[in-house]
Amino acid sequence: MNPLPMMEAALFQIRAALSDDPLFATVRISADVLGNAIQSAKAEGVNAARVNDVQFAFNDLVAAVDDAGAPDSVYAAIAFLQNDVAALRASAALPKELIAAIRALQEKLKARAKALDRSQYRAEGTESAPLPHPPEQLREEAIPLARQLAAAGFITPALDTLVADPESLRFHSINEIVDELDVIAGG
Repeated sequence: MNPLPMMEAALFQIRAALSDDPLFATVRISADVLGNAIQSAKAEGVNAARVNDVQFAFNDLVAAVDDAGAPDSVYAAIAFLQNDVAALRASAALPKELIAAIRALQEKLKARAKALDRSQYRAEGTESAPLPHPPEQLREEAIPLARQLAAAGFITPALDTLVADPESLRFHSINEIVDELDVIAGG
C-alpha cells in the first residue's frame, strides 16, 4: 500500500487544525515543505533519496509543532504521519549490502584521515609513514557505490569528486565524503 495519499490526508488535517492563526506560521510552512516533498515523490516516483527528503521535512514539521504548542488534533495527525513515514522508509530502504559497502568505505576513509592527521606530527627530518588505502583503491570502491546511489536518486558531489579525481583526496575532502555518506546511510 502506498502511504503517500494517507500522508496527504494527515497534512490536510494539520492545516485545517491550524487555520490562519499567525502563531502557527512556522508549522504551516513546515507542513508545506512536507507537502512538496510528498508531491515530488508522487510525481517522480518513490526512491530512497525522495524518502530521505520526506523524512527530513517530517522531522522539521515535528520540531515546529513541538515549538509552537499546536492543538491536540495536530499531534494525532503527526502520529499518523510518523507511521506512514516509517512505512515509506521501509518500502524504499537501501539494500543492506549497499549500506555495508558504504560503511566499509567510510572506515577506510576514516583510517586514511587519521593517518593523514598523524603524519603532520612527526619528528623533524623523519620520513612519514605510508598512508593506508591509496586514493586509487578508494576510487575503485567508490565507483559502484556512486552508481548505486545515483540509481537510488542521491546526488553525491563529494563522492563524485573522489571518483573523478582520486588524487585530489585530502583530509577535508575525506570528511566531506564520510559526512555525505552518513546522511545517505542514516549515520
